[in-house]
This record gives sequence, C-alpha cells and structure tokens, in this order.
Amino acid sequence: MQRCSADTPMRRLRDRIIQRRGTPARNVAKAAAARKLLTLVYYALRDGEVRCLAKTGPA
Repeated sequence: MQRCSADTPMRRLRDRIIQRRGTPARNVAKAAAARKLLTLVYYALRDGEVRCLAKTGPA
C-alpha cells in the first residue's frame, strides 16, 4: 500500500486528477503522480537539485 502525506505536491496532483476524472481513476492518478515524481528524481540526479519544488517568491 502506498501512502502520501496530504501537504505534498504529488498528493495535490493525485487529488486534482481524481476530482477531475472521478473515483474510478484512482490508479490513473497514482500512476501520473508516480511518473511526475520519477521525472523530478531523474532531473535531481542529473542536475543535483530539484528546482521546480523550490519555493519562489519574496524572501
């Protein structure tokens, strides 16, 4: 069983997909979130940092 805390970007993505496509699409949403996470991990390993998760805005 996979678990994800409620305040993560992956959880928000998953919830948005489930809201848009309905409850039967839970596995689709889980796969989409996993694919996005895998992409972030790839770029983090390649570049040494995950820029898209960095907080941007006034300091």
